[in-house]
Amino acid sequence: MHFGISTQIFRKQAVTRGLLETIRRAGYDRIELFCNRPHLDFHNRALLRDIGRWFKENAMPAPSIHLPFVEHIGPKQKIWISPLDPDKRARVAAMDEIKRSLELADQVTPEYVVLHFGNPGQEFHPVAFDHAYALIREIRAFSGVRVMVENIPNDISTIQRINEFKAVADVPESGICYDTGHGHLQNVTDGFQHINTTHIHDNNGIDDEHLWPFEGTMNWPAFIEKLVLAHYSGPLVFEARGEDISKGDSARSRLADLWSAANDSIEDFRLRHKLSEQSR
Repeated sequence: MHFGISTQIFRKQAVTRGLLETIRRAGYDRIELFCNRPHLDFHNRALLRDIGRWFKENAMPAPSIHLPFVEHIGPKQKIWISPLDPDKRARVAAMDEIKRSLELADQVTPEYVVLHFGNPGQEFHPVAFDHAYALIREIRAFSGVRVMVENIPNDISTIQRINEFKAVADVPESGICYDTGHGHLQNVTDGFQHINTTHIHDNNGIDDEHLWPFEGTMNWPAFIEKLVLAHYSGPLVFEARGEDISKGDSARSRLADLWSAANDSIEDFRLRHKLSEQSR
């Protein structure tokens, strides 16, 4: 089991070498760069070069990049970056921003990028798949990176919809980033055999709070059981908020213990955590 963390934990701060160093010293070598402005100002090419140098100087593994989906322009003001918007002008503007963020790939080659299909609450329409296909093809043509589509709380990005898209679209270099907090809100119970990476956080089943694991109401033993049964081999990437990175120590330890116990004996694990009825 390999843990990583998103810079989103410090989303109220600007990404700098010092911020990345704070994460490295907390024991994380797998980092996801959260490319929403102003947290990470990907319009600043000098900053992108500095980030690239930091990864090379510290011999860090390739990061992942969360492509932008919103820009905060004030305390309560934001602009959605909507590459699946019904309006063509909005889609073109969103693709321009995504391409600017992908200039990071010129400085440090990402392991993969994470992409949102639409905005929270957006309804599904079959034409959304056409826009999604064109979007992924353009990202691939522009940068060559592997694209992971994240489940988010809308009708386009459920695990079922993403798998439907993958089944009909010729996009072999795409995968699924399973977000536990969003899955908790969506009551996801299957499809874990198709996921390639994760975002790990918790909530109380109502709002997308991005709590640390075990601070909300998610059933973590049930989640670990599903990963083990699906033979999952990807990372667990924390996407909590709150700036207290030390909370990750306890979360890592508890999740690693659950993982070890489930791999030792799934039947004993189910009995110990009262999962037998809901798992069979």
